[in-house]
Amino acid sequence: MGRMEVYSMTIMTSPYFPFHALGFRCNPFRVLTDDEWADIAVLPDAVASVVESGFAHLQVLGPLGHGKTTILLGLAARFRREGKGVVYEYLPVGQLQFHTSLRGPDVFLLDEAQRLNRSERDRLLSAAQLAKGGLTLVLSSHYDLGLLFAKRGLPLTTVHLEATAAFDHLSAVLNRRLSYFALDKNAPGATLTPDAVRCLHETCGGNLRAMQYFLYEVFQRLKSKGAISADYLRAEAAIIGGPGPG
Repeated sequence: MGRMEVYSMTIMTSPYFPFHALGFRCNPFRVLTDDEWADIAVLPDAVASVVESGFAHLQVLGPLGHGKTTILLGLAARFRREGKGVVYEYLPVGQLQFHTSLRGPDVFLLDEAQRLNRSERDRLLSAAQLAKGGLTLVLSSHYDLGLLFAKRGLPLTTVHLEATAAFDHLSAVLNRRLSYFALDKNAPGATLTPDAVRCLHETCGGNLRAMQYFLYEVFQRLKSKGAISADYLRAEAAIIGGPGPG
C-alpha cells in the first residue's frame, strides 16, 4: 500500500465542520475534557486484572505521558457506575496539598500524588487508616510510595505502566479514540493499519501523549478518507517533525 488509500471522489470540507467530510465530528486527537477521557479510557490488562480481583489501595506508576490520568479517570467512571462515592483530584505543578475532604467518598483518586509534601502524605494515609477499610485510595505517581503505605500497615497494589505498554493495548486505545469521534462509530472515515500502529509503538513506546500530539497534526493535514499506513506516517513525520515515526 502506498502513502494512503486515495479515493477518486474529491473531498469537500466545510469551513465550520471541516472533519465531517472525513467522517469525524472533530479532530479525533484534539485535547479532551475529563469526561471524554473517562469515556474513551481503555484500561491496560494489568490494571483491569487488579480491578477484577479487588484491591485495598492502588498506585499506578509511570513517566509523563504514559496514560496515568486516563486510567484514573476511567476508574473513577467505573466506580461511579458501581454506585460508589467517588472524588478525583489532580495536583498541578507547584501544588503540595490536596483539597478534597476525605470524610465523604468511598474512593479518592489522586493524580500526581508524588507532588504532596510530607505533612500532606501523612494526612492522606492517616485518613485511610482511620477509615478502617471504608476509604479506597487510588494514586498516580512518578515514583513509588509503597514504603509509606507499608510503614502504616496499609496494603497497596502497584501497577507499573512501562510493563503494560503492549501493542494490543495501544491498538485498542487508538481504535477507541477513532470510533468515539466518528460520525459512524462502526466505520470511522480514517483508520490506522496494523503496521501504522506498530510503527507508532516502536517509535513512541508507551508515550501516549507524544502519539496524541503527532496524530493531531497528521489529522489536521488529512485530506481524504482511507487507511493510514506506516509509510504515510513516516512521510508526515518528515514534514511535521516531533516524536512521530521517522
